[in-house]
Amino acid sequence: MDNKLYIGHLCKKISQNSDQQAFKELYLAYFDRLYKFALSIIHSAEFAEEAVNDVFLNIWQKRSSLKTIENLNNYLFISTKNTSFNYLSKFRKERNTSLDDVLVRFEVDELTPETTFFTNEVRNEIEHAINQLPPKTKLVFQMAKIEGLKYKEIAEILDISVNTIDNHIATAIKKLGQSLKHFSIEDINLILFQLFAHKQKNISKYRSIN
Repeated sequence: MDNKLYIGHLCKKISQNSDQQAFKELYLAYFDRLYKFALSIIHSAEFAEEAVNDVFLNIWQKRSSLKTIENLNNYLFISTKNTSFNYLSKFRKERNTSLDDVLVRFEVDELTPETTFFTNEVRNEIEHAINQLPPKTKLVFQMAKIEGLKYKEIAEILDISVNTIDNHIATAIKKLGQSLKHFSIEDINLILFQLFAHKQKNISKYRSIN
């Protein structure tokens, strides 16, 4: 069964029949992705898990309205983002926390399989370079590369425009190229190609390391 149809099937069983097994399957289908997303914001495994559990508790409590959610994927990511911000606000004893206040954490082990052939040294260099990116740019990179979300979805989740997403990707390409400039041009191009394969036609346009 197509994944979208499968998720829709689960949501129907949850909303109409309060099916706990279907709810468990939905939870397992999304937990890892939402947990990594929350962890990159909160930086606490315990509270990241709590944040995701809070999101799903809310889903269960309002299960009858599941059928009215048009894009469950975006809804869950937005809910996780907001819940994570709420946790940060409690930690800092501040009224509100925004993306500008968040120090997003990225770990190179989260990179997709095509980068596994890099040596540990290169992977560490990539991780360091990515973690030097501005928080929003880093989060956009993570959502596009690690989560595989479309730019339109990322824009909705982060409440910014698709053009802004493009700008963040352009910034990431340029800054990573600058941070890795001690490598050969061929190596830099290979790294950027692997990290931004879907944007390969724009790499030469964006990369300016001089």
